[in-house]
Amino acid sequence: MRARAAVLAAALLCVPALAPSQAAADPVLPPSGVLYVTNAGSGDVSSLAIGPQATLSPLNTPVSTGGCTPQNTGPGCTPRGIALTPNGATAYVVNSGSSTLAVFRVGVRGALQPHPQLFKTGKEPWGATVAPHGRTLYVTDTADATISAYRIGVDGTPSRFGVFRTTSDSPKQTVLSPDGRFLYLSYANADESEDSPSRPITRYTVLPDGSLGPPQDVAKVGPANYGITMSPDGGLLYATSNVAQNVQGFRVAGDGSLKPVPGSPVTVRDPVGLKVTPDGKHLYIGANFDPGSPPDSGLVGFTIQPDGSLTPAAGSAPETEGTSTVAITPDGRDIFANMQDASRVVAATIGAGGTLKPAPGSPFLTGGKHPLSQSLAVRPAPATIPR
Repeated sequence: MRARAAVLAAALLCVPALAPSQAAADPVLPPSGVLYVTNAGSGDVSSLAIGPQATLSPLNTPVSTGGCTPQNTGPGCTPRGIALTPNGATAYVVNSGSSTLAVFRVGVRGALQPHPQLFKTGKEPWGATVAPHGRTLYVTDTADATISAYRIGVDGTPSRFGVFRTTSDSPKQTVLSPDGRFLYLSYANADESEDSPSRPITRYTVLPDGSLGPPQDVAKVGPANYGITMSPDGGLLYATSNVAQNVQGFRVAGDGSLKPVPGSPVTVRDPVGLKVTPDGKHLYIGANFDPGSPPDSGLVGFTIQPDGSLTPAAGSAPETEGTSTVAITPDGRDIFANMQDASRVVAATIGAGGTLKPAPGSPFLTGGKHPLSQSLAVRPAPATIPR
């Protein structure tokens, strides 16, 4: 055990731990919380206050994730996935190009503080997911075809305690069932085409100590499955195929197995990320339309029927091309999607029937450059904040 602890300690960069007194969540002063955006092109993270009608305003200048230097920019930086602890006090950002995990303290008004702690990860980390209880962090190491599991200390500091193999190459995104019993994994590669084989959805049983049981493929979806999400009650799971250009829905059984919902899959042009609203009534998909394609919305909405099938929502935001990530506030009022090439965020409020009303001034500049997939997260707002 001592030898193992020494190996794990050596894998971490020598940085000071966060003070335990800093572990509690600070008040969120902006009316509806804070939106965070990882900017892959500039190697930093933006903290944007969410105001009335889903408007966004910067809380500070974007802070570096530590994965870039003046001599090492572009692919060497590439912050991607971001996740927060349930109390909103700590944020975790993976630097894909430098294979590091940046750990940020969250300040009084919700802005990420500069000079994050840095920890080594597996090769080319992509996504980050925190367990519902806040004690475990999972990171997909896409070039190693592994998932790394980290224990989260009382001060938010992570320590890696396990590395788990996947069943296919290029793991991308994980999602945990709301009760924390199962973890589901998607796979995608930029080189996939219509001739590529279908991709599995892999299920892991989460053991009491946070480690993962043997992987089991429980469904098949089209190639380039960049996005995977679950309904808040854990009864439904949806996944995208960027190559097959569709979204598939599944009913989740008690043992974590998946059964396709009626009418699945549904056609969506170039889908990437997706998210179910907190009330479980609607699903929104970020569609990565190329800038030059016919005008359309890159934020596509569906109403979720009682059987899990999808029907088009009442309306969607206008002309939002190049989106790949969707984030929704905990109260379900506001929705956001990144615009990759424009380095902006489209913002809207969610109305009756799933209709989206663009925020005044949308889309908003992130302050950084080129946010990619899994680049958005909304800070959990303490229940004491008036809604």
